[in-house]
Amino acid sequence: MDNHGPAPPSQGSLNAGHEISDVPVRPLAGTAVAMTVLVAGSFLLMAILFKVFDYYQPLFDSVPHPLAQERANNTSPRIQVDPPAQKAELAQIEERLLTTYSWVDPEGGVARIPIARAIEILGAQADAN
Repeated sequence: MDNHGPAPPSQGSLNAGHEISDVPVRPLAGTAVAMTVLVAGSFLLMAILFKVFDYYQPLFDSVPHPLAQERANNTSPRIQVDPPAQKAELAQIEERLLTTYSWVDPEGGVARIPIARAIEILGAQADAN
């Protein structure tokens, strides 16, 4: 049967009262050198990559549209001054549109009727069919 536990301490360690073996330096130094080379290589490759990007960037820049300078600029504010009041005003307008009678096109004979009345009319037509 294999013993998977820790190795028993050596007689020298027992006599000294502490562990006398050192950590192997060669693997630690190799790991440190490998990490240093990896980091330095990464920085070098990134620098080269950014130089390549700077070189090729003008090829990918698009020419602005000829009318881009002629576009109208809106100088008025693009924010709501009083959102709660504007929302209440919008709700009032929508309520008026949905609950009142009004002419949309008097010459063409097109009128707007309240939504509740339109539902009643459509319901009556569906029952008749």
